[in-house]
Amino acid sequence: MANSKLFIAAGLLASALAAPALAQKSKDTLRYPIPQAEPNFDRYTSPGSYHYVWSTSVWDDLLGFDPKSGKFSPALAKSWSQPDPVTYEYELRDDIKWHDGQPLTADDVVYTLNWLTDEKTTLRYKENWAWVKSIEKLGPTKIRITAKHPVPDGIMWMASGWPVYPKHVHEPLPNKVDFGDKPIGTGPYKINKIDKSGIVAEKYKDYKPTALKPNVSIGHIIAEPIQDSGTLVAALLTGKADLTANVPTDQAADLVKSGKFEVTLAPPALGYTFLTFPATGWKTAKQLADPRVRLAIAKAVDRQTLLKLKYGDHVAKTQVIGGLCSKEQLGCGFTKAVPDYDPAGAKKLLAEAGYADGFDVVIAVFQKNTTEATAISGMLRAVGIRASVAPHTITQRVPLINQGKVEMGYHAWSGGAMFDVSPQIVRHFVSNDYADAPLNQAAIAAMPIAEDGARRAAIAKAFDEVHDKAYAFPMLPNRDAYTHTKEVKLVSADEFHAAEIVPVHEFAWK
Repeated sequence: MANSKLFIAAGLLASALAAPALAQKSKDTLRYPIPQAEPNFDRYTSPGSYHYVWSTSVWDDLLGFDPKSGKFSPALAKSWSQPDPVTYEYELRDDIKWHDGQPLTADDVVYTLNWLTDEKTTLRYKENWAWVKSIEKLGPTKIRITAKHPVPDGIMWMASGWPVYPKHVHEPLPNKVDFGDKPIGTGPYKINKIDKSGIVAEKYKDYKPTALKPNVSIGHIIAEPIQDSGTLVAALLTGKADLTANVPTDQAADLVKSGKFEVTLAPPALGYTFLTFPATGWKTAKQLADPRVRLAIAKAVDRQTLLKLKYGDHVAKTQVIGGLCSKEQLGCGFTKAVPDYDPAGAKKLLAEAGYADGFDVVIAVFQKNTTEATAISGMLRAVGIRASVAPHTITQRVPLINQGKVEMGYHAWSGGAMFDVSPQIVRHFVSNDYADAPLNQAAIAAMPIAEDGARRAAIAKAFDEVHDKAYAFPMLPNRDAYTHTKEVKLVSADEFHAAEIVPVHEFAWK
């Protein structure tokens, strides 16, 4: 019976590949399914599947940041200055209009930041704006932001995490979450409809392009929710979708062989996977309290093999991760490399630590990274460590660590989606991962250093100590793969990005 089912499935795939795809370039409409529909769409209150894919296409920040040049560039603001360490002044463009036709003014920026910092406003990441002392209007298009203390990443926040909202729409709402039902921004795409059936959007004709976010070529986008990978593939085959992310490797290969589809790897970005050994788990996995054992595990992992496993034919376009932050980020510093693959050296370290016969260990892993973690478990077994894999959801990670239930982890992280090292410091040092108060304090103390070179040097000492004490080791990049018709292209496929998820405004017709 099983073989007959496989035969039938293969036949369906073959017949579908033979059928003509109903591409929508002729109708200037991109069909781009999303994993699931959400009740609304708000950059600040709905951090779900719409967040990275859509939010930067709908809203704009005050500034942009170019990692190639290491410089900020105009966005909503055409110029900016920092008269002293706690003062930021911005001159807004006077030609920006909201999607409802109203002009952008300083009142919108002042309102947005006052709302974010208001003690009555409850937000998931409210601490991101805790450093702001005041925001004031200096003129119709000019504002001043004053910080409570010097903040080296203050300007970066204006380029990464502060989309401006329209005061005339957002302020009157009794329940601010309702803004996500009919979102209005200044970005290249305007949302016409959002509900349980997905999103319908169109190119905003009055969008003012910038160097880092040029105008778009696709007139309309329809994003219907499709969760099942098989249904996604069927949608591509039958012409009901033009683009989707992360189709299973074997199915994507069959689509490419048909001659009608291509697979494009997302641009390199800040996200990565890493091995970690939380100190809270050392009580049950006492072997991991010995840094020699943790180092042995790192030596037992063949990262190049993992890279081939994860990226297949795209492996030549990728490389293993060098550190727990990226040198493209302001303030990032490290000098110690991940140990080379050395199973003999791993066995030697285990014997020195008194575990020549190995031991049992459980690898906690996010569900989407189970394949890689399973490969790692096989590599560990090759040096005598009897490793098993325990998948869990992203939301379960922190509770499991706090409860001492993570012996070792193979986890993925976004890298903070910000070209400054501050998210990395929060992720790795303001946590329960390392029970090393002096190290954590040293990393945090490096954050206020204003000069970039000095901050990189101070932070390098912290990350190098993480390496020397074998607390964590970077592994692979996070890069999604997009399967699409040959009429679709990714505009900036080779440019370094903050987030591994490509926003909709970066796709175009060929």
